Order: sequence, then structure tokens, then C-alpha cells
Amino acid sequence: MRIGRPTERIDFTLWAVMCILTLMGITTLLLRGSLLNDAKNASPVRHFAEQEVATSHNDLHLQADISSVHEGILRTALSIVPEHCVTSLNHLHVRYDNPKRRGLAGATTIILDGNQPDQEFRALFFHEFGHVADLGCIEGTDDHPMSIFKDGNMKMYANDASIAFYEISWEDEFTKTQGAHPEDFVSGYAQTDAFEDFAETFAYFILQQERFKERARENSALQKKYSWMRRHLFESSPQVAQGLSTERDGIPWDTTKLPYIWNPAILAQHKK
Repeated sequence: MRIGRPTERIDFTLWAVMCILTLMGITTLLLRGSLLNDAKNASPVRHFAEQEVATSHNDLHLQADISSVHEGILRTALSIVPEHCVTSLNHLHVRYDNPKRRGLAGATTIILDGNQPDQEFRALFFHEFGHVADLGCIEGTDDHPMSIFKDGNMKMYANDASIAFYEISWEDEFTKTQGAHPEDFVSGYAQTDAFEDFAETFAYFILQQERFKERARENSALQKKYSWMRRHLFESSPQVAQGLSTERDGIPWDTTKLPYIWNPAILAQHKK
């Protein structure tokens, strides 16, 4: 479902997208994070407009041809993710040309398929922003040794706060700890590697928070992951979604597909 590491094979579609971005002047982009499949409903081709670095969600300059619905979804979503991490998001693009992948994220860039249903589009953004928070916002310092975790060829310093999250379930980015169980992860996709574990947990925290709490009461690994998200990223964020996930059919594969009720009224009250 995901082919997002720089050292892995890049398919023709992703190569074409990167050529477009490079021609637009994004020459230093290092793609990291996830690529999510299953785009639907082709629509006319539109073009990307380069994004400027934002100091807050209100300063983010979205592409000129973005739909008004998507602009509203993204600006609202950006207002509730950790504000100090929004400054790490330099480029945000919505594709309308029926791409093969639903979403792509790097340390500073997000590309989304605009042909998804609005609920799923929003959830995809939260998953992909989880990668930005993890890989672009939360960083260690070079006065500490390198950790065993690395994203592609880029290693992470041992005092990177994300390391403590990874170590709950991972020995390295691809190897689970001994004794790890499927129930220790918010989704099946979270079990593919440490970075997807982070991004899926990030999205699950926002959209399925009550269910997350319930599952965490019965699972120590999930309790640690919930506590990490609360401590490092969401200490003062409002609960703006009512998750409808019950896992009647077992652990979900993909948090972005889970049903939820979005409640912007809570967000409006929070801003007063």
C-alpha cells in the first residue's frame, strides 16, 4: 500500500509527480512518509502551485485552483494540529488528475488526491500531517549520538522525542519488539513500520479519540502511545470528532477509512 522510502523503487506516477515539483523549483524536497492507494473518480487535470513557508495555518498559501471545499477542510484541519508543527509544512498540494496514490507525505510536503470523499480526504490529511509532525517538526540535536532508527538514508538523533514513541513497539524502523501483538497498534497499516505506526496513531487520536481511550485501558502499549501523543502534541487540542469505530470485525486496517462525525462547532467554541 505504501512505497514511500527514498531507497525503494519509485513507480512511474510518482516519478512524474516529482518531475513536476522539481520543475516548479522544489529542488531540495526529500520525500518521506507514506503513500496511500486506491484513488477514485477521475476528474480534469489541474496544476500545482508552489507553496510558501507558513508561520501559521492562516499564512499558508494554498494553490490557486484548489476547490473551496478542500480549502475549507484544510484550513480547519490545520487550525487544530499542533501549531508549532504547521511551520514545518512548506508545500501542500491537492491533485485532481486521478493519481494512483491517495496521499504522499515528506518531512515538509503533503500531496493529497482531491477525488476522495470529504470525510476521507480530511482523515488522509491528518495521517499525512502525522508524518510532517514526526519527521519534520520533532527533531533531535547533533550533540547527541545517532539512534538505531533511520528514515531511508537519514538517521535520527537519540534525543528525538519520536524515538520514545517508536520504542514502544519497535526495535528498529521495520522490526517489531519481541512480544508485540496486533492489538498494540491502532490499525493494521500501523504495523508496517515505525513511521506508519506514528502517522496512523496521530490520525486515530484526532478522529477516534474516545475509542482510542477505551482500547488503551485494556492495552499497555496503546496507553503509552496515547500518553505520548497527549504529552508531546495534543495537550490543549479540542476533541473535534466523534469516532464511530468499534472494531466489531477486528482491528481496522486503515484509520483513514473509519467513520466519524466531524464537529466544527466544538472548534468554533474553542477559538472564542
